[in-house]
Amino acid sequence: MRIIAVFTCFNRKARTQNCIYTLTEGNPNCKFTFVAVDDNSTDGTAEMLQALQKDGYDIRLLKGNGSLFYSGGMRLGMEYVLKRVAAPIKDNDASDDGYDYLLMLNDDVFFFENCVENMAAQSKEQGNAVIAGAMCDKRHHMTYGAVKYTYGIHYRKLATTEWEMQADTFNANAVLIPFEAFREVGAIDGHYIHSLGDFDYGLSIKKAGYKIYSSKEYAGICEYNPNIGGWQDVSLPRCERIRKKESIKGAPTKQWFYFLKKNFGLFMAVKGCATSYIRILIKK
Repeated sequence: MRIIAVFTCFNRKARTQNCIYTLTEGNPNCKFTFVAVDDNSTDGTAEMLQALQKDGYDIRLLKGNGSLFYSGGMRLGMEYVLKRVAAPIKDNDASDDGYDYLLMLNDDVFFFENCVENMAAQSKEQGNAVIAGAMCDKRHHMTYGAVKYTYGIHYRKLATTEWEMQADTFNANAVLIPFEAFREVGAIDGHYIHSLGDFDYGLSIKKAGYKIYSSKEYAGICEYNPNIGGWQDVSLPRCERIRKKESIKGAPTKQWFYFLKKNFGLFMAVKGCATSYIRILIKK
């Protein structure tokens, strides 16, 4: 089974290396190609990836200038895959065609054994579906995974026990996508820099007619990122929360409005953007 895994990385060398090790060693029946987008790391991440290349790992290393962030980096990697598939390489009889799945992943995940093999089996079992790998923390409490919208723009994460329920989108910590679905949907929307790119991509996959499910078991450990110090931290002054909200790693109004209008309509876009500022004003 051939899988091309796309991730972006920045200054977490040890975690990136461990992610690759746990993924490859824990899934011996998978042949992995990695497309790693290093966004100008200064801690030796790129050099580590080049060393892994020399050790026989199939890694295509793309370089950023430090301004790609998550969505920009993932988009670059996914666009690279689309271009290489359109024009397969010929050297050493190594073709970039014939992949079974594309795996979107975060490089801070510690993968459990056989997780991708199990997700692939589940994908086939559920009609060649997209499988969002559920993540947990070290206490085995769920952190990320498949997402189901409940009403309006409110949503909840689907537990592994709800694996038979169709999801609407996902956190892309580890998402296994049948390659033909990826080829049809394409790369992450270019309007996103950091956040929202994965949520929007999942919704695009659903709109294209593909089903999304949670994995039956946890695929790996990925600790939850708390809101402390972010724009939703109610202990911060209002002006500081606004500044953080409009920063690249916050929820910039332009991107948030675009996401909501594209996926939920104009009314919800106006309401959602206004609600964010109301929450800040009333300290919620």
